Amino acid sequence: MTTAVLNVKINAELKERLREYAQENDETLGAVTERLLLSAMNDDDISEDDIDSQHTEESRTEQLTDKEIKALRKLLKKKK
Repeated sequence: MTTAVLNVKINAELKERLREYAQENDETLGAVTERLLLSAMNDDDISEDDIDSQHTEESRTEQLTDKEIKALRKLLKKKK
């Protein structure tokens, strides 16, 4: 496995929490961050019920009338 550098901007409080967690567990900040990222990416225990899909239903709109389509075409031709 090769090591790569990843620069990310995170909240200063979160960085401090990560640093404290790493120190408490005698790990490096990089090792803790890598483990948490891998854990988050491999979390297959997420079900559809865990995802908040509130207010995401699609609403149907009426189709454009021939007159409206003609007006749109006219506007598009003017922009050319």
